[in-house]
Amino acid sequence: MSSPNSRLTKYSCAVQANESPGTILSNIRMKERVTEPGIIEDQELAEYYNRMAKRHGRFPCQRVLKRVLAKGIEKGRAIDVGTGPGTFPIFLSKAIPELRFKGIDLSPVMVDIATRNAKEEGLADKVEFELGSAYALPAEDHSLDLVLCITALHHLERPVDFFNEVDRSLKEGGAFVIVDFHRDASFVLIGIFNLFWKVFFGKHPKARKGFIESIQSSYTLKECRGFLEQSKLKHWRLYTRTVEMWIESVRPNPSAPSTKG
Repeated sequence: MSSPNSRLTKYSCAVQANESPGTILSNIRMKERVTEPGIIEDQELAEYYNRMAKRHGRFPCQRVLKRVLAKGIEKGRAIDVGTGPGTFPIFLSKAIPELRFKGIDLSPVMVDIATRNAKEEGLADKVEFELGSAYALPAEDHSLDLVLCITALHHLERPVDFFNEVDRSLKEGGAFVIVDFHRDASFVLIGIFNLFWKVFFGKHPKARKGFIESIQSSYTLKECRGFLEQSKLKHWRLYTRTVEMWIESVRPNPSAPSTKG
């Protein structure tokens, strides 16, 4: 569930450090999605991603914060699914002091790093991290005010079950923000973002192909819309931003009949 450590086998990619953008694009051929193991067990790699997240994570965190504040979330209980080094819950806990976060991940290494990060930021009493699954969120029915899942959806083989868990755990009026890549994004954009990835995150040899690997294991917009429509989750909006797809809660119109999307 730790999003940076993805694996790619069905993209026809031969992306090397000295390849031009045109060569990169010509080597990317979108095929069917390939499952990837998403649990980081390599301590050195996990520490590298943690350093990169601290260095470059502010802007992504601000984007998510903006969406959370737009939904009127100012306090309560929240869960971050696939939390990795805990970047998002730690940032949001500082920005929204009355919001208490729990971050879950399948990687014991990442849970330990996230716990350490929270202690270093003086937030050990507000943010906690534990091993946990997207298919069994550690929350009672209708008890959460917010669910986050940032670049972890592509690790899930049963998105419908996850969306059902979001529906089960959220309070009436609770919010969710789910962000991931989509493999039907523009090849041009994929190539450009892959170059940025290599510049900012690709110094570690095991991380160099991380972005392309995550793209290929992600779902298309059509696939994701189908999962949402099959699930119990209501009042959602699915839209794209460059290579990302965002799934957010929307406030229902009391005068309109209930709809799924």
